[in-house]
Amino acid sequence: MSDHVSTGCDPVDELLDGGLERGAVTQVYGPSAAGKTNLGLSAALEVAASGDVALYIDTEGLSADRMEQIATGRTSGTDQTVDDLAGRLIVSEALDYDEQSEAVQDAAEFADEVELIVLDSATGFYRLRRDDEDGGETLRDVARQITHLLSLARKHDLAVLFTNQVFTDPDSDRSTALGGHTLNHWSGAIVRLERFRGGNRRATLEKHRAKPAGETAQFRITDAGLVGTDDATPESLR
Repeated sequence: MSDHVSTGCDPVDELLDGGLERGAVTQVYGPSAAGKTNLGLSAALEVAASGDVALYIDTEGLSADRMEQIATGRTSGTDQTVDDLAGRLIVSEALDYDEQSEAVQDAAEFADEVELIVLDSATGFYRLRRDDEDGGETLRDVARQITHLLSLARKHDLAVLFTNQVFTDPDSDRSTALGGHTLNHWSGAIVRLERFRGGNRRATLEKHRAKPAGETAQFRITDAGLVGTDDATPESLR
């Protein structure tokens, strides 16, 4: 068994020293339309294409059309069908924060049979709740969800990927991941995604247990999935 689970995007796998680490949690964050959901879905379908099972906890409203597009790209030229991949993808839909908490706890029921758990996103409902309720307690609960998934990853030797959103610090005017140190502490790897001109995306490694921070990778989102941007120019990434 590989020490890593592929994201389905070669440049991101290389950035992560082989892919998503088993027994650990990888955090992917960035602004809206940066490619977070596409990366999580790509990883889940890559697992399914390899013949294994992935659990996808969806709080964002997963597009069935987009899932079919990527699955079609994965099965092109093979004897697999889109239905084959769909049959190896367990989707747990959460419509509010309480359902998210329940879905994360219920992940333990599937941990024996899956190679990857994706939580997309961990903080979408937190952002809605923090203005109306005790934001500090909600954040602590999100952290408990991540540590629960981490415990499953360690116990069952699987990989976990969760997506996160950003907020702008009014003092520094710099955007950073929601949850700050609380969520970063439990993340074995952290990747920031950004969108640039021409639909290019840049992934920046901000934390890794085996590599220094600061390395970047470039990719593009296509109908068939995520591909490297060998022809990307500095001008197109500004």
